[in-house]
Amino acid sequence: MKKRLFLLSLFLFSQIVFAKEFPWELKKNEAGIEVHVRKVEGSPILEYKGRMTVDASLEQVIAFYDENRMTEWFHQCVESRFLEDRGPDEKVLYFVIDLPWPVKDRDLGYRRLRSVDPATGVVEYHISALPDIYPKQQGRIRMPSLKGIWRFTPLEGGKTEIYYQQHSDVGGHIPAVLVNRLAVDIPFNSLSNFRRLLTQ
Repeated sequence: MKKRLFLLSLFLFSQIVFAKEFPWELKKNEAGIEVHVRKVEGSPILEYKGRMTVDASLEQVIAFYDENRMTEWFHQCVESRFLEDRGPDEKVLYFVIDLPWPVKDRDLGYRRLRSVDPATGVVEYHISALPDIYPKQQGRIRMPSLKGIWRFTPLEGGKTEIYYQQHSDVGGHIPAVLVNRLAVDIPFNSLSNFRRLLTQ
């Protein structure tokens, strides 16, 4: 009996470790910005990633990557605020995404954790949902999950590569096909706006 339980546990663990990972598909390559999407096991919502290089130093990019300016560049973000400081490398934040009528806006509290590679100078911000950290707001649907990363890599000549990857569940009753239309618009427009405002 114990042996059977052990084998069952081993099987379940292997299924988690070796969960199917779908290949990335290039969806847009325009104005120096690449956007890829891929399926996610067990989810009808696509994961996306975007990448570009900007003529700005790592220090300039990091200074611009601030929650107080997020409404200026993040696609359809209409509100962004600081909620809690958990140390020099961890913040709790809140944001609201405007979706076209008749779909209700989405909001979420989330954790942003910073890490720095001392060897390469690469700075990463890992984002994860905290759906219960902030009271639910009337007229807004709380997103139940979100996981993402922003990676800033210093390059020669004072340039910086910006990489953004995210997968989320917007909650509520929206057909996945409608949500997946944003899988290209969000990373492309966000990166495009970020670069335009950064280099003005």
